[in-house]
Amino acid sequence: MTANSELVLNYLKKHFGQEFTKQEIAEALGISVPAVTGSINGLVKKQYVVERLEEVEVEPATETRKAKMKTIRHETLTEAGLAYDPVAEEEAKAAAKAAEKERKAAERAAAKAAKENA
Repeated sequence: MTANSELVLNYLKKHFGQEFTKQEIAEALGISVPAVTGSINGLVKKQYVVERLEEVEVEPATETRKAKMKTIRHETLTEAGLAYDPVAEEEAKAAAKAAEKERKAAERAAAKAAKENA
């Protein structure tokens, strides 16, 4: 998990149950909106954050044209997101990678020993 993603996740955990726009999160953390967007997209894919869309009228309708609308996305942390521990996940990945590396080394050693004994 990137540093910005961790900042966003921790911010949402601190304010669990509240909705924020990406712009509000970016301003609060002092990072760019694109950085927040990337972090939020990753968290949405993992189902740690949900988005609620709201259509807001920007300009009212007139006789000759329709009203101009804007979609605002509100982000909220889920229960799964609140329980998510990125540090534990990274440690588990590192342990799994080390175990796989050990397994492959043992296979190579066994193959080498079998070849020498043949």
